[in-house]
Amino acid sequence: MSRRPVRVWIVALLIALASAPVSHAQAAQTVTAVRFHLGDDPDGSKGWASPNFDDSSWPVAQQGRWPEPAFYSDGFVWVRFQVPVRSDSAEPLALHITSLSHRWSADEVFVNGIRLGSFGKLPPKPFVEALPLDSVFDLPPGLTRPGAVAHVTLRIWYQPFARRPRGHETNEPVDADSLSAGPTVIEAMKKQPSGFDAVSLTFDQSRTLHAEQTIVREEARLRNVLPITLNCLILLIGIVILLLARSSRSLDLYLYGAMLVAFPWIVLYFEVVDARLLNLSEPQSVWLQVITQLPAMIITIEFIWRLNGFRDLWFKRLTYASMALFNIGVLVAFTPANPSAFVAFALVGYRVSLQTFNLLTIFANLFVIFILRRRRLVAFAMLFVPAASLAEGFRNTSQSADLFDLAFFLAGFGLTAILAHQAWREWRARDALQAEFEAARELQQRLVSPAVDVPGFRIDSAYMPARFVGGDFFYIRPEEDGGILVVIGDVSGKGLSAAMTVNSVIGALRTMPALPLVRILESLNRGLIGQMNGGFVTCCAARIGPGGKAAIANAGHLPPYRDGVEVPVATGLPLGIDTAVEYEESEFALPAAASLTFLSDGVVEARN
Repeated sequence: MSRRPVRVWIVALLIALASAPVSHAQAAQTVTAVRFHLGDDPDGSKGWASPNFDDSSWPVAQQGRWPEPAFYSDGFVWVRFQVPVRSDSAEPLALHITSLSHRWSADEVFVNGIRLGSFGKLPPKPFVEALPLDSVFDLPPGLTRPGAVAHVTLRIWYQPFARRPRGHETNEPVDADSLSAGPTVIEAMKKQPSGFDAVSLTFDQSRTLHAEQTIVREEARLRNVLPITLNCLILLIGIVILLLARSSRSLDLYLYGAMLVAFPWIVLYFEVVDARLLNLSEPQSVWLQVITQLPAMIITIEFIWRLNGFRDLWFKRLTYASMALFNIGVLVAFTPANPSAFVAFALVGYRVSLQTFNLLTIFANLFVIFILRRRRLVAFAMLFVPAASLAEGFRNTSQSADLFDLAFFLAGFGLTAILAHQAWREWRARDALQAEFEAARELQQRLVSPAVDVPGFRIDSAYMPARFVGGDFFYIRPEEDGGILVVIGDVSGKGLSAAMTVNSVIGALRTMPALPLVRILESLNRGLIGQMNGGFVTCCAARIGPGGKAAIANAGHLPPYRDGVEVPVATGLPLGIDTAVEYEESEFALPAAASLTFLSDGVVEARN
C-alpha cells in the first residue's frame, strides 16, 4: 500500500486555474557552500549554531545535498550555510524553509545563532510530523536586515526508517574525512541522490511569506475536496448495498457492500492528512494507516475467494500471512525512535511481504479473468491497485507514485460502477424472486389453513415456517360418524422444493376417500416414490372417534403427546423411500377433556 495520498488530475487542473503567485518570493535565494556534520554536538551546548563557529573542517555537500545519517547512529545531522537576504525585502523579515525530499525528520532552525523554532520535536521526546509542512519562522527585530548575509544552521534528527540502512550506504561509515577524501565519494553522492537530503529556504517580508503559506495550505485543502467527496460517495453506495444485502440475505451483496465500504477508508485517511485536517506524528500516522488499510486487505481476500468460489485454502492462507507480515512490518519499521535489528529487518520484510501480497492477489485475479472467465470486469478493476503498488515497489519514482494514485482512482470508481450495477441487478432479481415467494407463501397458507373447531372437539393450531414457505404441514377433516382425521407431517429440506411437496401431499389428502390409516400412509408413500430426489416425508395419521376411541399410524414422525405424556406408537419408515414398507396402527383412548398434541421437529429442535 502506498503512503502517498491519492491525486485526481481534475483537481490539479482546478488548482492550476485557480492559483496565481502572490509575490516574487517563490524562488529560493542562492546559498553559499553547504557544510554538514553527521552526529550531534557532543557537549550539547549547540555552539555549532553560532555564526562565529569555524566549520571549515566539515565536508561540503555536493549540489546542496548532504547524506542521511547511518542507520546505527544517533540520527543527527548538522547543516550550516549562508544565505544573502534580498536587498529589496521589507522588514519585518521571516524565513520560509522546507525539505525538498520531504524525509521524515525533526529539525531545529537557527539564524545567526538564535533558535527560531523547529519542525516537530527532537529527542529525548521526538515528534516527527507524518506529513512535513513548509514552515515560516518570524525573525526577531534586528537579527538580520535586507542586503545582509544570514548564517543559517539546521540541527536535524532522522527517525531510524529515514536513515541509510546497512548494505545501502554509499560510504559506510560516513564521516568528514571520508567525504573529503576525493572524487569517488562525490561521484557516489551524484549517482545515488535518494540517500541524501536538501532544503529550500527564502528570506522575505513576513507578511508575504505567511500569505503564501496560507495559499499553499488552502490549495492543499482544495485539491482534496473532490477526492474526499467522491470517496464518501463510494462509502455511501457501499452502505446502501449492505442494507439491500440485509433485506435480501444475499452473500454476494454483502461482499459487494463490504468491499465498497472498506475500500475508501485508506484513501480518505490519506486525503484528510494531505489536506492538513489532521496533524499527526509519524507513529500515530502509521497506526491509523494500518487500522484503515487492514479491513480493505481482509475484505479484498474474502471478496476474491468467496465471490469466485476458490477452494485452495493453502493459497488463501499464504495471502493472509503476507498481509499480516506486511502490517506488522510497517508498525515495527516506522514507529520506533531507536534503531535495532528488528527495525532493520522490518524495513526489508514489509516491502517483501507487500510485494508477495500484490503478486498473490494479481495471480488470483488473472486466474479469474483467463481461467474461470466470470466476473472478469470486477477482477480487472481489482488488478489496478496491486499492479501499481508492485510497480511502485520496484521503481521508487514520482512517476510510479502518480501511477499508484491513478490506479486507486480507477479501481475505486471502476469497482463502484461495476459492483453497484451488479448489486442493483441482483437486488431486482431477488426482489422479483421475493414476490414469487410471497405468492407461494400465500398459496401454502391457503392449503395449510388454521384449524377450526369441529363439533365435539376444540382444535388449536400454530403454523410458522422458518422461511417464506416451509416443509411442515397438517390436515384435519371431520368424518361422517362425528370423529376427525388428523394428518401431520414434515418434508425433508426447506424452501420451494419442500413447499411443492407439501402442496402435493395436501392435494392428495383432500381427494382421498375415507380409508384406514395404514392405507392412507401407503397411498401417500406410493405417490411420493421417485419424486423426492433422495428426500423423504415423515407423517403421522390419527383418527379420533366421538367417544374418545383413537388410532394412530406413524411413518417416522414424532409421536403425539396426551396430556403432556408421549403416546407409545409403532414407528414406520418415512414416506417416499421404499414401496414395500408396511405400517402398523396403534389404538388408545382419549378421555373427555383430555388433550392430544401433535408437533413437528421444528419445535423440539428450536434453539431460539
